[in-house]
Amino acid sequence: MPAVSAEDVSILTPEQVVTLYFQAWNDEQYDVMYSLISDGFKQIEPTAKTFDDFKANMEKFYDTALGVRVLEAKESYGTEKEAGIDYKIEITRKDGTKREFSSVYTLKKRANGWKLIHPYGENIDTT
Repeated sequence: MPAVSAEDVSILTPEQVVTLYFQAWNDEQYDVMYSLISDGFKQIEPTAKTFDDFKANMEKFYDTALGVRVLEAKESYGTEKEAGIDYKIEITRKDGTKREFSSVYTLKKRANGWKLIHPYGENIDTT
């Protein structure tokens, strides 16, 4: 998949937001990842309350993995205010094995662009 620029995240499409989220994760650009998450999620998810909490939580991934690569990100539904993105990623583990994972992200349109309302865990931003 082509790289997505983090220069101005407010102009990105929902697919580009999801692609950039995983790209930034692979590149350990936690500030970029954090900028793509909704404020509502940050308020209800203990591991995302502050940037430092979020970074510490995301860094745990590298205890067992070497990286993550986006294989696919495509819109499954979309309105002016909400979009669902089907994605497939490949995680490379420290032992060299690769594992594919696929799911759906829901994004909501905010004043500053499309934001992930449920990037991980059980909590979902319903605002």
